[in-house]
Amino acid sequence: MVTIRTYQDNGPYFGATKGSYQAATLQQIIFHVRLAMEDREDVVAVYGPDGACKGIWNREIEGHVDSAGDTILDHEGYELLRPGTKEKWMWHHLQELVA
Repeated sequence: MVTIRTYQDNGPYFGATKGSYQAATLQQIIFHVRLAMEDREDVVAVYGPDGACKGIWNREIEGHVDSAGDTILDHEGYELLRPGTKEKWMWHHLQELVA
């Protein structure tokens, strides 16, 4: 059984929301990960049957401010981090968020 955990930061006025879903097949894993990404969850983590984290998708937003002071969104997407990543601090920080 695989566990998919999610984390969403809801800003300064509302608490963060977390989710945990069980999946037994590849179809269910893809369904839950895709649903979390469509819902724009900030962090989506996949844990194997042994309880070890296999991968974490971290939502990233890139943008800039134009001359009128408006924020322009350039890119929105997810970065996949694996257990052997060079960014150990980020790996541990994201695991703490979804725990």
